[in-house]
Amino acid sequence: MRARKTIQQSHLKFQIPQGKALQQRLESVMEVLYLIFNEGFHSNKPDILIRKELCGEAMRLTQMLLKNELTRTPEVYALYTLMCFHSARLETKTNAENELLDLKNQDRTQWYFPLIKMGNSMMNKAVVEQTTFSCYHYEAAIASEHLRAKTFEDTDWDKIHYWYQCLNALQPMPIHVLNMAVVCIQNRDLDIAKTYLDDINAKDFEQRAYLFYGAQAEYFIAINKRNDAIKYLDLALNAVNNSLEKEYLQKKKLKLLKHK
Repeated sequence: MRARKTIQQSHLKFQIPQGKALQQRLESVMEVLYLIFNEGFHSNKPDILIRKELCGEAMRLTQMLLKNELTRTPEVYALYTLMCFHSARLETKTNAENELLDLKNQDRTQWYFPLIKMGNSMMNKAVVEQTTFSCYHYEAAIASEHLRAKTFEDTDWDKIHYWYQCLNALQPMPIHVLNMAVVCIQNRDLDIAKTYLDDINAKDFEQRAYLFYGAQAEYFIAINKRNDAIKYLDLALNAVNNSLEKEYLQKKKLKLLKHK
């Protein structure tokens, strides 16, 4: 309220920049909206996994960009597509007991179809007459592949791997390499997965180092080295901050211990 009053008293006027300045400013705004949405979709808070209010606010602000013809770009359409696709799964990320459910165990019949339909419509607008694509295009394509699969086993891991390769070529980041490793583990391309894992380390992920340790555990489970898998799950448990994710990892470790 105080900031709004100051603006009114100062008679400040806001202008949308033009040319290259607009593109640079828009890229920064999209990055902030992306980060806000991600914090809502997968929160860093210790006691909350999902913050729907942040997801909703990020989507509202992205819609505002789409309402203005100067900021209604293919990249913004792609960003909104990604938000729609991820939001369609929000209600299934946890069960009635507030336990974390991974993608394999989510009830796909409960995914929110209107948001998937909206995302598909936005994606069509994001790719029309486009010859080059943004990181948001590729991330939306990956999310779309997960939504398209009727069951976890039906997932087209080859296509997802390809989109991640495109994404990492455009925007090289350790998290993309980690995701490619996870995809290859699911696809039983274990030698390739090991190559990806060897290219990164826990320090690359700072407070989310547990994701690296968790992927290492999945790799060792896949090659039937349970002791190594448990070692990495212990590292993940020591690094994870969120209580729901900690419980999820603990259950995975207990399952391995029972079958030793």
